[in-house]
Amino acid sequence: MKIVLVWASNNPEKYWNKILKDLISKWYVVYPVNPKENEIEGIAAYKDILSIKDDYDVVNFVTPPAVTLDILKNNLELIKTKKIWCQPWASDSRVNDFLMENNFKDYITDSCIMLKTQK
Repeated sequence: MKIVLVWASNNPEKYWNKILKDLISKWYVVYPVNPKENEIEGIAAYKDILSIKDDYDVVNFVTPPAVTLDILKNNLELIKTKKIWCQPWASDSRVNDFLMENNFKDYITDSCIMLKTQK
């Protein structure tokens, strides 16, 4: 499985860095997205989702709900067919409503990807 991690971080104290390391340790291919980073944990980072040219299966959001919603709206056609995964703090009723109203078929909200993925 190939996973886009939106708002990955180099800061080892940030939860999104821990998620990145966890996914890598489970042998997932991870595409970190952070407009302020060129590389995260030795992996090339992308400025936005549109910059990723490889195919991927999941877009995992570790962003505040307003940012999640903005990214969903701005990338709707690009990611509508992907599995959307929102960490517990990354979605709210506006995000959930947007996913439903735009007929996303495969999404998980309010769930930690580290607890649901296995080695």
